[in-house]
Amino acid sequence: MNEPVQYDAAWKLTLEQFLPQFLSLAFPDIAATIDWSAPFTFLDTELQEIVPDSDSGLMRVDKLVEVQRRDGIAELLLIHAEVQAQRDDDLPERMFRYFCRIMDRFKRFPVSVAVLADPVPNWRPSHFRTGELGCGVEFRFPICKLSDLDVELWVAMGNPVARVIQAHRLAQATGGRPVERRQGKFGLVRNLLTSGMSDREIREVFRLMHWLLALPPAEELSFRQDLGRLGKEIRMPNMSNYDRVVWEEGRVEGRVEGRVEGRSQGRLEGRVSGLQEALMELVEIRFGPSGLLLRERIEEVQNESELRRLTRSIFITTSLEDFSRQLPPSR
Repeated sequence: MNEPVQYDAAWKLTLEQFLPQFLSLAFPDIAATIDWSAPFTFLDTELQEIVPDSDSGLMRVDKLVEVQRRDGIAELLLIHAEVQAQRDDDLPERMFRYFCRIMDRFKRFPVSVAVLADPVPNWRPSHFRTGELGCGVEFRFPICKLSDLDVELWVAMGNPVARVIQAHRLAQATGGRPVERRQGKFGLVRNLLTSGMSDREIREVFRLMHWLLALPPAEELSFRQDLGRLGKEIRMPNMSNYDRVVWEEGRVEGRVEGRVEGRSQGRLEGRVSGLQEALMELVEIRFGPSGLLLRERIEEVQNESELRRLTRSIFITTSLEDFSRQLPPSR
């Protein structure tokens, strides 16, 4: 079996890192109305106030972003994007409920869109209708069904989100088939590294592929061995701390069969330090600047296995407070 796929973490970061490319691919008419030269702001705190934790789920991503329109109107446009990774027949009603809450909170009309990332071909909800005794309402919202997109065309056009969709589709298609997933993941990574994309885009897409295409330990080791050999063939892009940990494991473990026993104390300390930095980076990505408050407590964790457990946990924990409770108490 494969490791659990972190759809929510991957798509959350995709929207944060590649919003213009995402909207251009999924909702081109909406993207064309936005002035991308102007700054845009994600309203995560405000959305959390509007949407209770009980309404959220690990298989969904809700983002609220404030953007500037191109038509000269001073009013800002609010886009509520929901990425749905499995069929949920409550989606239309939930979209309507969020729409009402956002309009009530901001006193402005939001544009609500839904990305249907599920594998069910005929499931295409796009409206919510209710009424009784002559009183009723109908709410419609644009949808993008990822399975409809010509991803290869967008890959050729250099859109990084298209490569994320490739990884998303591969994750859905290889459930329970880890060898096939590993082979497909390696092919996507090879193509990514030779794509000519910018170093920043390569770093971020590589990270997202790693999350979406999680592998069980044995296949992960084989993947990293292949990755180490690939490193000798092509130029490596600059990497973040998190990516460097993954890549370095591939380079080191690719030289041996199985895991290396009896590492020197210096190497062990170096790996612990690298894992700490990677974990702190992930905490900041997942929870924003407030996550940096946990830096000292993370630095106190010196056990490599415990750091790896915490790194896996960051993908599925529901809040910064929940993750904080998993850390050892401060000394």
